[in-house]
Amino acid sequence: MSVGQIDTSILGSSIKISNIEIKNLEGFKNKNIIQIKNINADFLFTSLFKDTIVIKNINIEGATLYYEVLISNREVKDNVSTFKPATKNTVSSSAKTSDSSKEQENSKQSQKKNKDFLVNQLTINNSTINASSEFLDIKKDINLSKMSFNNVGTVEQATKFKEVLQMIFSNVLLNINNEIIQGDLKNKIKDKLKNLRNKISPESLKKLERTFR
Repeated sequence: MSVGQIDTSILGSSIKISNIEIKNLEGFKNKNIIQIKNINADFLFTSLFKDTIVIKNINIEGATLYYEVLISNREVKDNVSTFKPATKNTVSSSAKTSDSSKEQENSKQSQKKNKDFLVNQLTINNSTINASSEFLDIKKDINLSKMSFNNVGTVEQATKFKEVLQMIFSNVLLNINNEIIQGDLKNKIKDKLKNLRNKISPESLKKLERTFR
């Protein structure tokens, strides 16, 4: 990940981060998988000296997700769904927390406690999915609706950051499904499948046929 610029004003209780870039997975065309123009945050200055740092609002402006589908070694791959197994593994591993790890956590809490964070409101504005696939002849921008989350953080009863990421990820997949898979490109893609039989593996072809049936 790279960041273009960070502007901090302690007296103004604000932080601005510009031009955030997250590199794409290897083998995909676009340089980045995610680009964000600006992240603006306003925090409560007095909370810096307390156990919980309170961020009044975080506004993520102009985020673009570059969604790609390609053929690699006769297999159909995309750069977004690879995050899904990681999410599942995180959930399952947390569910299998042993009693010994809980005891360690309790002992840590009895020691000096790290600072907690609480974001009163997290907003994502003007975000876009840039969907592309050369072999399926797809090139489309999908504008996402404004997303807003209240009381996000590490404190008790707050929505955890991981849960927010899961909700954002689900919203992205839903939009890809509605706009690309079930949208006006569906019939066009079904015609394309007829020409792919010698280019991809039978397993990948069956998956695509089930997806676009």
